[in-house]
Amino acid sequence: MAQPEERIRHLLGEIDVTPFCPAERLLIDEALGLAEQHGLDQLAYAARLRLLPSAHHTGDTDAQLSAFAWCVSRNDADPVRYPTRIGEYDLLWFHKHVVGALLGNPMFSTADVDAAIDAMQQRYLREGVGLSGVRQARFQAAVRQGRHDAARELLAELRRTPRDRYSHCETCGRAEEAEFHYLTGDDAAGLRLADEILDQELTCGDEPENTMAQALLPLLRAGRADEARQLHLHGYRMARGNPDNLRMIAQHLRFCAVTGNEARGLEILERHLPWITHDGLNARAHLDALSAAGVVLAAADRAGAGDQVVRAASDPALARLLGGPDRTDRTWTVRGLTAAVRVAAGRLATAFDLRDGNDRHHRRLLEDVALPDTPYDVPLATRPATRPAVLAAPGNEGELRGQVAGLIAEAEMLMSGEPALALSAADDALRAGLRLGDRAVAVATARLAALAATRLGEDDAAVQYCRTAVQEATAGELPTEPAIRLELGAALCRAGEPDEGSLEFEAAIRRLRALHAGPAELAEAHFMLGQALAAGTDDPDDDSARDSYRDAVALASSAQDWPATTRYALALGDLLFARRDPQALTVLAGAVDSARQVSDSPLTLLRAMHLLGQAMAQTGKTEMAETVLREALDRAADPLAATDPAVLYEHADVLDSLARTIGDTDLFGERLDEAVTLARHSAGTFRAVGADAEAGRSLVLAAQLLDRADRTGEALPLLVEAEPLLAGRPRLLLECLTGLTQAYERLGRTLDARAATGRADRLRRQHLAGPVPFAPSAGDHTEDPDVLG
Repeated sequence: MAQPEERIRHLLGEIDVTPFCPAERLLIDEALGLAEQHGLDQLAYAARLRLLPSAHHTGDTDAQLSAFAWCVSRNDADPVRYPTRIGEYDLLWFHKHVVGALLGNPMFSTADVDAAIDAMQQRYLREGVGLSGVRQARFQAAVRQGRHDAARELLAELRRTPRDRYSHCETCGRAEEAEFHYLTGDDAAGLRLADEILDQELTCGDEPENTMAQALLPLLRAGRADEARQLHLHGYRMARGNPDNLRMIAQHLRFCAVTGNEARGLEILERHLPWITHDGLNARAHLDALSAAGVVLAAADRAGAGDQVVRAASDPALARLLGGPDRTDRTWTVRGLTAAVRVAAGRLATAFDLRDGNDRHHRRLLEDVALPDTPYDVPLATRPATRPAVLAAPGNEGELRGQVAGLIAEAEMLMSGEPALALSAADDALRAGLRLGDRAVAVATARLAALAATRLGEDDAAVQYCRTAVQEATAGELPTEPAIRLELGAALCRAGEPDEGSLEFEAAIRRLRALHAGPAELAEAHFMLGQALAAGTDDPDDDSARDSYRDAVALASSAQDWPATTRYALALGDLLFARRDPQALTVLAGAVDSARQVSDSPLTLLRAMHLLGQAMAQTGKTEMAETVLREALDRAADPLAATDPAVLYEHADVLDSLARTIGDTDLFGERLDEAVTLARHSAGTFRAVGADAEAGRSLVLAAQLLDRADRTGEALPLLVEAEPLLAGRPRLLLECLTGLTQAYERLGRTLDARAATGRADRLRRQHLAGPVPFAPSAGDHTEDPDVLG
C-alpha cells in the first residue's frame, strides 16, 4: 500500500502547482484511479476536492456534480476522516458552483435549485460561517431565473451582509452585479462596475476576460465604440483558449455581427462551434452560443455570404443538435445554419422558460434577432478610402505627375543614406499623389514613406502610411492590396500591436483566397499571422499560432518551396519547444530534413539542428542531442560558413547548449572539464561577434558547473569576468552577483561578499522583488528576459 499512497501524494502535489488544463485533469484522473483501485478513500476524497475547481473552470459539469455529491456524502458520514477543508480546498466553497451548475440546465427544477441553496445555508450555519455566499447564490438564482424584482431585493440584502471567506471576490462580485444591470437595462451602472474591474486591473479565474465580453454591447450602446473595439481584440484573445468560456465567445460573435465585421465573426464561429458539445450539461452556455451564432450568421447572410459553407457545422458531434443523427454528412451553408441554430436555441429556451415559469429566454432570442437592426461602424481591419477617385484640376495633371515622379526619385536616392530626408520627400510625394487622385500612385508613395519611417524607427508613422496605402489600394480594387495589407500587419506588430496586426493578416488571407493566390503567397501570409498570434498571447493552451504555422508549413511544402518550408517549420518548432510540447521533436526533425535541401543556407541548417538538439535534451534524449549538436558544430566550423557573423553567433550558442547538455547529465563530474571548456569557448566566440551579454551568460554557466563540483576558486574569476558583460541583462546579472556573493563567502572574503550583496540589492530594488538563486543546475536558456518584474 505504501507505494500507491506515495505516488498519489506526489500526484496531488503536482496538481496543486499545475494550472487548470487537460494536463492537470490527467493528473487528477490518475490520482483518483489509483486511490479507488487500492481502496484509499481518504486520498480519493482529497483528489475529488481538487477535481471540483478543475471541472468548474474547464467545463465538465457532470464530473463537478458527481464529485461534489460523493464528497458531501463522505463528509456527512464521517467529518473527521473526510474534513470540510483540506489545505486550500474547502467543500463549503463549492456549494456556490453547484448552484450555478443546476441553474445552467433546465433538467434541474426550481425545487432542485432551492433545495441546493437551502442545504448550503444549513451547512454554513452548522459550520458557524458567514452567510454572504448563501445570499450571493440566492441573488444568482433570481437573476438567472428572470425574477428581477426579487434579485434587486436580494442584491440589497447581499450588500448589507458582512463579507466573509465565502463571499465572492471583489472581481467576481462586481462582474455578476454588472451583468444583472445589463440584463435589466441599466448599462450605466453595469459599466461603472466594469470600469472599476478594468481600471484597477482586478482579476480572478475567468476575469477580466468575462467582464470584457459582457461589456462589449453596453459600450457600443453608450457610444464608447473605441473602447469596445479594444476590449474585443484583447478580450477575445484571452477567452479563446478555454471551452468553458463559450458564453464569452457568444458576446464576441454579437459584437462582430453588429459592427460590420461579419467575416471575422464567421471565422470565430468556425473556430468555436464545436465547443457547444464540450460540456453536455451546460445548456445555458449552449443556448447563449446558439443564439449568438444566429446573430452573426444572419448578419453574414445580409452581407451576401448566405451560400458560404460553414465547415465546423458538419462535425458529427453537432448532428443531433442541428438536425438529427441522419444529418451527419450534411454541408451547412450560412443561410441554412442560421435557421438550424435558431430552432435549436428555441428548443432550449422553451425548456428554460417552462422551468422558470416565464418567457424571459424567448424574449432574449427575439432581442438577438433584432440586434443587427442597430448597426455600429467599428472597423477592425483597415477599410477603403472614401474620397472621390480624382481630385486634380484639369490641365494640372501633367505638372502634378512630374512633381510626384521627381519626389519619388529623390526619396529613393536618399533612402539608404538619409532616411529622414527620404521620408520628407516621400511624404510630399504622397500628398501630391492624393491630390492627383491616382490610387496606384498614392499607394506607391505611401509605401515609400512607410519604408523610410521604418528605417528611422518611427513605427507609429509607418503604420499610418501603410494604412493609407491599404485604404487607397482597397478603394481602387488594386491587385496589390493583400501584399500591402501584409505590410500593414507587420508594421502594427513592430509598433507593439500584434492583435491589430493579426486582423490585417487575416483580412489579407481572405483576399488572397478570393484571388486564388498560389500556395507560396498564402504560406507567407499564414506565417506572418502565426508570428502575430504568438506575440499576442502567453497562453500555452492557445493553439492559434501553432495552427497558422502548420498551415504555412503545409502550403510551402506543397509549393516545394524548401527555404520557406524550413523557415516556417523552424518557427513552429521553436514555439512548440518553448511550450515543452513533445511534438517539437517531430517538427524540428522535419525542419532539419528540409534544411538539408537548401544548399545555399548553412545558417538555416545550423539553426534547425541546434533547435532539434535542444528539444532532444529537453525531453531526456541526451545522447541523441549531443550527436546532433556536435554535427551542428562541425557544420559551423566549415571555412565558408565561419566567415558569416550570424553563423559565428549560432556556433557560440550551440557550444553553450552542448555544455549545458553535458553538464545536466554528468551527475558524477566525469565530464566536468569538457563542459566547462565548451562553455568558455562559447563565451570567447560570443565576444568575437560583440555579443557580450551572451558571453557573460556562458561564463556564468561555466562557473555554475565548477561551483557544483566545489571548485569555487576556479569559478570565482569567471564570475568576476562575467559581471561587467551582463550590465544590460538584469536577471542574469543578479544571478551572477548571487554566485559571486556565495563564492566570496565560501572563500572567506567577507568584505567582497558584502560588496557583491550590496550591488545585488541595488539591482533587485530597481528591477525585481525577491531573490534569484545561483542555480547549480545548468538548465536551458530558452527564456532570457532583459526586464525583471
